[in-house]
Amino acid sequence: MGFGICFTCGYLMTFMSFRLFIKLVEGNPAPFVFLYTSGNILSLMSSVFLSGPQRQFKNMFDEKRKLTSIVYLSTLCTSITVCFIPIPTGPKIGLLVILLLVQMCASLWYTLSYIPYGRASAKRMLRSIVAMDE
Repeated sequence: MGFGICFTCGYLMTFMSFRLFIKLVEGNPAPFVFLYTSGNILSLMSSVFLSGPQRQFKNMFDEKRKLTSIVYLSTLCTSITVCFIPIPTGPKIGLLVILLLVQMCASLWYTLSYIPYGRASAKRMLRSIVAMDE
């Protein structure tokens, strides 16, 4: 039950954050970034209910997921930190958009690592998409 509630609330928060994307573009990134990142953290923490915190941590940092987990957790922390650093609005928004895109990709790649042949299938699909241009 805890897994379902955390997972659902986390993804709802993440998807609802896109209503605030215009605030990010207008120069007020905090509402969007905070809601988006909080939703990702809550979704990530939902799996603790399935496996426990120690096993979850161990799974996140096994060889198969280590780099992805580091990138994902780093972008979660960095995106919130950048929100509150006093730098000019243009570069801040650009950096935040890049961080959020990397965060989204890392989240997807992390999730695919738990699906049998998930990453291999995604790689094949990307290769076929890229090969269509040739």
